[in-house]
Amino acid sequence: MPPPESHLEKNEEGLWGPYHSPLAEPGPTIKTILAENISMAGGPAAVLLQIANDKIGLAVSEHSSFTKRPVQRARRTLFYLYVMAFGTPEERRHITDATHAAHARVKDPGGAYEADDPDLQLWVAATIYWSLIVSYEEVYGALDDDTADQAYREFSIYATGLRVPPEMWPKDRVAFQEYWKTKIAGLEITEAAKAVGHDVLYPGSNLPWAAWFYTRLTGHFSRITTTELLPESIRNEFGIHSTLYTRFMYWLMSLQSRTVYPLLPETIRHFGKDYHMRDLRRRIRTGARL
Repeated sequence: MPPPESHLEKNEEGLWGPYHSPLAEPGPTIKTILAENISMAGGPAAVLLQIANDKIGLAVSEHSSFTKRPVQRARRTLFYLYVMAFGTPEERRHITDATHAAHARVKDPGGAYEADDPDLQLWVAATIYWSLIVSYEEVYGALDDDTADQAYREFSIYATGLRVPPEMWPKDRVAFQEYWKTKIAGLEITEAAKAVGHDVLYPGSNLPWAAWFYTRLTGHFSRITTTELLPESIRNEFGIHSTLYTRFMYWLMSLQSRTVYPLLPETIRHFGKDYHMRDLRRRIRTGARL
């Protein structure tokens, strides 16, 4: 199926490179998934899978603000996730330009990695797609085939927004599963990745008191979710293991989420999206740092 007409001309050049059109423009499907707070539950697992790529793990350990500015790093990530689904074309360009400006500085002098490598960014986008879909379906049930296919096409925007040519996004969900299995089998977790992974799972330093308190309340449950979502080979290499306790707790947490979460008011379920879109627009309007 050819991609629909986009508001951006294919391969139109921006300050930091081309703006690629996704396979499908963001529509009700991706917006339904992204609006839910619960869809973000797999975020830490996605990050661990990203840094399990040896090049990404090395780049993050040497250049990332995970440990020095964790709140800012998380905010920028959420800005990217939300604006690509809910933002205007201008807002999407603003956040992608900011992302690429940051990536332009992330290069190894010896050529070991470069943040704008499309193969690396494709893997990042793949983990985003995987984590959001898995987390959403855990609560709302599996998407039917037509909806899942449409979601897959719309989620290609997370790859093209990272300057991945649309033809690199696997053509359908079957092709994606083959790509996913191949990539998982080839991941090698380095010591640098393990160090960053520990900071992701046990954030503590450089947190404002409110964020520190929040992580103390939720961190244990987040680690359980991360443990049970990760492929067995990956979690074992990171030194986190599924046990009878973590499996039972994950089952119990999932049961509670499926029972209670959908009954919550939309203002609560969509708080993350609403807050970050307001914050992003305020920062763009006032020229504040993202």
